[in-house]
Amino acid sequence: MNPVPGFDEFRFTYGGFAHRVLKKGDGSGPGVLIIQELPGITRHTIKLAERLYNDGFTVYLPVLFGEPNSPFEPLKNLAKVCVSFEFRVLANRRRGPVADWLRALCRRMQQECGGVPVGAIGMCFTGGFALTLMIDEAVAAPVSCQPGNLDGMLGKKARASLGVTAADMAAARKRSEEDNVPLMGMRFTHDVMCPRSRFDYLQDQFGERFRRIEIDSSLFNEQRIPITAHSVLTIDFVDEPNHPTRRAYDEMVAFFREQLHEGSR
Repeated sequence: MNPVPGFDEFRFTYGGFAHRVLKKGDGSGPGVLIIQELPGITRHTIKLAERLYNDGFTVYLPVLFGEPNSPFEPLKNLAKVCVSFEFRVLANRRRGPVADWLRALCRRMQQECGGVPVGAIGMCFTGGFALTLMIDEAVAAPVSCQPGNLDGMLGKKARASLGVTAADMAAARKRSEEDNVPLMGMRFTHDVMCPRSRFDYLQDQFGERFRRIEIDSSLFNEQRIPITAHSVLTIDFVDEPNHPTRRAYDEMVAFFREQLHEGSR
């Protein structure tokens, strides 16, 4: 068990499942949930959590697999996910227990942060979780960052799918319409793991309530972003003024402040 300096930790149990949760902040700022991506909770993910904390948020980072501050190890974690009941159910297009566990955690976050609704960031294969979580009234600012899909990439349907059940997609769309809850999405333009058709599908589903951020990663792009770039907020993030990934992060912070009714700390 790897402790992370500067973070508190607790164990959260719901529906027969329990996971460690890293927390940074005392609840005075609105809560933001970061759902780890497949490479694990790397130093890049920890830096994202610290950056959000410094911008005035109380950050929650559940440890769903692997260890915090671990090396980049997507294949090892993929093997764990594939044998985990929590995630296998999700991959089969049925809501998995981990989704319900995360929604329950969001409700606890809201209670601990003064009753203010929370934000949630899903990344890579957890990108679709943002849609499942936004069904819950505790979540008012969902962000789907380079959403991947365990169903694969072959075929038009798979390339557009986010691995979310039809019922959950319909419920997310209804919540968005009735409560005016927008969805933010971000991706690199040439990311083969998150093709454009996936964002086109979200645009069809949510219309103007889908806030679409796409960063040029074509060959010879002005910012020299690699064509292989995938992780907008973590591994491929560049913390420099006016860099596209930094602008995407700043837009997300503004989105959280707008939706969670909170300014800077």
